[in-house]
Amino acid sequence: MKTILITGASGLIGKRLTEILLHKGFIVRHLSRKKGDGTIPTFIWNVEKKEIDMAAFENADAIIHLAGINLSERRWTIGFKKKIYDSRIEGSKLIVEALRLTPNKIKVIVSVSGINYYAEEKGKPLTEDSKPANDFLGKVCVDWENEIRKAEEINIRTVQLRTGIVLAENGGAMKELIKQLKLRIKPIFLPGSQIYSWVHLDDVCNSYIHAIKNETMNGAYNVVAPNPVSYNTLINEIAKFSKRKSIPAPVMKWMIKIIVGEFGVTLFQSMNCSCEKIKAIGFQFQFPELNDAMKDIFKK
Repeated sequence: MKTILITGASGLIGKRLTEILLHKGFIVRHLSRKKGDGTIPTFIWNVEKKEIDMAAFENADAIIHLAGINLSERRWTIGFKKKIYDSRIEGSKLIVEALRLTPNKIKVIVSVSGINYYAEEKGKPLTEDSKPANDFLGKVCVDWENEIRKAEEINIRTVQLRTGIVLAENGGAMKELIKQLKLRIKPIFLPGSQIYSWVHLDDVCNSYIHAIKNETMNGAYNVVAPNPVSYNTLINEIAKFSKRKSIPAPVMKWMIKIIVGEFGVTLFQSMNCSCEKIKAIGFQFQFPELNDAMKDIFKK
């Protein structure tokens, strides 16, 4: 069975992906800034110091690269934006350079990216060929993907999964929205009709496994459910399934920017992304409909 090395394994996707990989019989190891709890072999790296334990690559077949500071961890200052950028770009550089320097049998690197790659467009769905955004997150995604693609120079296949809004019980966007609903407030990011391309956490994790197994996959793929919804639909479904009676509270862009800073602007963007490319190579979504995703999340 294949051995998979995961970076960023302590995050929302990394934790669930580790569970699913182990359940499917894969051998899993982690590359982390901290020592693990002993259940999963953990190797230390330090992006700032450009240090990495080369033993992490020994006998590994694939790398799943998820490492990067949480975008909503704190207000976006100039310093924090640099940390966001460096945690993704410098981390990717460190991995590729380490693979150049040490013998290994890595066949593929599957790296996370985001639909923030795209410039907001009205009308037709955004495909992997749509133009990138000319803003901070657009630049981060472009540079992030380009750094990982450099592994192709040493004959390692690379896949970049541009992930939508991840829905899960204990993390991602749902956690923050449920927090507001518990206060009996239902925030409406005006106009509320903006399109959110969402995806269930398990579909995200299974897309990584699909990318490892399917050797025809190369380059960028949107990982979003086939049926995006408006923000109003999303918040109303979360309120319904969480059984929270709440009062709608209209929120304007300038208000959220004062409260949480530049990151808040992304809540008002309309991102209608297409998943046709990943479906065309055989990936099947377990939760294509929001209603089914909500039922699964709230049964747990």
